[in-house]
Amino acid sequence: MKHALKMLIILFSIGISTSLAQSDEVKVRVDGLSCPFCAYGLEKKLNDLDGVESINIDLEEGLVTMQVIDGEKISEEDIKTKIKEAGFTPKEIVFSKKNNEADKKE
Repeated sequence: MKHALKMLIILFSIGISTSLAQSDEVKVRVDGLSCPFCAYGLEKKLNDLDGVESINIDLEEGLVTMQVIDGEKISEEDIKTKIKEAGFTPKEIVFSKKNNEADKKE
């Protein structure tokens, strides 16, 4: 089962990956993620945000990593709203810029 879960996550990642070289990154800790269906529901909600280029969800870590299209901005409140709409609890949110600076938000 665990192997199947990892394969499913890898397939999701491959299916939604695009060029990430010029993207900003947002990492979000999320409570409540427990299965691939949870991850899929959350991914669908987060993909509704304008500017999201790709999403990777690590179920074991409870970590969502989003790549943002260069020049686009996504607000912390919009991210929290989408996560809550999907039925999960957003925790720590970290915004990373292309030049590797990081602004930590809670």
